[in-house]
Amino acid sequence: MSVSVARRRTGASVAAALAVVLSVASCGGGGGDAPKASATEAARTEAALRTCQKVFGAKNVDSLRAEFGEGLRAYDRSLTDMKERLVTEAHDWTAVDDDLRRATYRPCQIQERAEGSDGWVTSTVAWSMWSIEFLSSTKDVRAWHKVVDGVYVSPRRPTTGTSLAMTCTIPGSAAGQGSGLPLEVSVNEEDRKAGEGASTEQLLKSLAENMREFIGCREKPALPDDLAP
Repeated sequence: MSVSVARRRTGASVAAALAVVLSVASCGGGGGDAPKASATEAARTEAALRTCQKVFGAKNVDSLRAEFGEGLRAYDRSLTDMKERLVTEAHDWTAVDDDLRRATYRPCQIQERAEGSDGWVTSTVAWSMWSIEFLSSTKDVRAWHKVVDGVYVSPRRPTTGTSLAMTCTIPGSAAGQGSGLPLEVSVNEEDRKAGEGASTEQLLKSLAENMREFIGCREKPALPDDLAP
């Protein structure tokens, strides 16, 4: 056999073997499989989910966990630090000197990290720029829907999601703070599986109830399950 023929046969054998390896790899690598989390990342997610349970409620977090599957990742921030800052902001507020600047806090984000999918749910908590008097007027182009006295819901907006603003008087604050500086909570979400997991309204209701209790709002009216405008 000539050297050139031997080389061609050897090259063909290598190419065939490589093709088999690639074929096996593609079959085993499968479409939408979620990337494996490192031990550190998995521990961080579990810790964050414990915070998220205080934000959205354990039942809702379990529902999101089932929806997002193994690709779920969670991120949080200190609830104690958030509470201290919000209470300080409420104590510093006065109607005369209100500059409308507000700090925004995101205590929980749950995300799905899988090939071809990047669904997520984020919670936002802040003192609202809008007073209850303003929300109850018809002047706002983004109409707010009254749920019960002192509680208003705004339809989904691209940057903030679906929002709920409610009277929240913090003990020790200036007169009128509760209605002049309402607490606003929002649920923003993208690329979720239709019909699966907790609904936006369920998440928003739990977020509102849990945050007003945690922060220490004096007002705690019963919220209906149907919050949609």
